[in-house]
Amino acid sequence: MKQAIVLFSIAALLQGCNEYTSEPRPEVFTLDNIDRLVVEDILIPEKLDPRDKEYRYKSGATDLNNDGREELLVLMQDPYFCGSGGCSAYLFQDSGELLSRMTVANTPILLASRETNGWKDFYVWSDGALRKMAHNGQQYPSNPSVEPSYDRTRERDAARQYIEVQEIYVQDGFDLTLIEDVPIFYPAHTYQFQFKHYGDPQNLYLFTIDMVTGDTQLVTQSVKSDDVESKEH
Repeated sequence: MKQAIVLFSIAALLQGCNEYTSEPRPEVFTLDNIDRLVVEDILIPEKLDPRDKEYRYKSGATDLNNDGREELLVLMQDPYFCGSGGCSAYLFQDSGELLSRMTVANTPILLASRETNGWKDFYVWSDGALRKMAHNGQQYPSNPSVEPSYDRTRERDAARQYIEVQEIYVQDGFDLTLIEDVPIFYPAHTYQFQFKHYGDPQNLYLFTIDMVTGDTQLVTQSVKSDDVESKEH
């Protein structure tokens, strides 16, 4: 499963719509060519010209129905697609077919560990809470704000407490902080924390824990360079 988050400025990617319409439409869309899907299947149907302004969005990809092909989710960030409660999101097959459209959606958008009707559940932040998005056999819900809420507080706190008693943190670790800016379709039961260490001021420590499997990963990243050392447990 690929987890990715992408923030694009459409205007920066396009020189004009004509260069797309003159080229064959891709048979398979990925995060690498999703900008064309946004233009042709989101902007143009709304009679919006990507040459007029920047239309920003976030995107992620994962296989939701276990067919070996990734579905693509686009969360628009432009005021045209957003209101006080959130923004419009579009779920596509990799062929470009629109599967579902959602309103009042925000990040985080997290992948659940359960399935409904052969499709993986996921959570969308809407109306002040994570909302469970379960497939009804035809599509996902269109309005996350009215779906059942899901609270990760207890599990998140347990993840924090686990890290707080690890030797690497007990020995001069400090400033333990949850990393909340995670990719779209990031696993809902996996948590990333960062902390500093008095004995190693040149590095930032990144600790990831999967609360389902118990797997952990500790990454030390130099605060002066992009060099990363990874230790998996």
